[in-house]
Amino acid sequence: MIQQEMLSYQQLDGELNRIERDLKKNDNFIKRRQYKAASQECEENISKLDARALDLRNQLAQAQQTLQDITAVIDEHSGEIGSLEDEDELNYMNKKLNEQLAELNNVDKEIKRIIREGEELSKAFDEASAKLPRLIAGYRKCDEEFNKVAAEVKPRVNEIRARQTELKKVIDENIFNVYKKVADGGLYPVFVPLEGGTRCGGCRMEMPKAVVDAQFASKSYMKCEHCGRIIFKPE
Repeated sequence: MIQQEMLSYQQLDGELNRIERDLKKNDNFIKRRQYKAASQECEENISKLDARALDLRNQLAQAQQTLQDITAVIDEHSGEIGSLEDEDELNYMNKKLNEQLAELNNVDKEIKRIIREGEELSKAFDEASAKLPRLIAGYRKCDEEFNKVAAEVKPRVNEIRARQTELKKVIDENIFNVYKKVADGGLYPVFVPLEGGTRCGGCRMEMPKAVVDAQFASKSYMKCEHCGRIIFKPE
């Protein structure tokens, strides 16, 4: 027979589980989690926008430098053309000048693209920066309201844990270790009574009588082969 103190400990665990589930169903708990996730996403977005803005600034600086270089070459070619008399040389210089003008046009388009993207980026940054404080404020409000609810049940939680500490002092260590191993796997209740001589009191599955008898012949409990709970014979 499993100690009554062990069963009492388990019952108190059940109450703690119910309190925890109720807290997790609380609207402010749910909204707080949503606000937190949204805030983190917004902060990550702002960081990405910052990184992209830096990249655009570097691109713009490079494009402006290229623009200056091309303009200098065009000025140089334009000056040379005025002093040329040979038609072949004049045609060659005109060709080089046109190539530079075409490159100048491409760089100008690139600069306009960078500026346009920068304006869009600035707008997105302003929107995200305005949104983040609202999300943080929403989180703090829900956190404050949830903490009030959590504070209401805290005395009972402390009372339960204190009682469990006292019970653990008289519970057989081996039995308690069995309980913790199963409970840590997410099963509750862990210890359930044998029903009808062959049925698990947890999952209600039937087991061969010969198996049950063999298990209980050597110890006061057995593990359910279906759900993994620990079955004991009630008095």
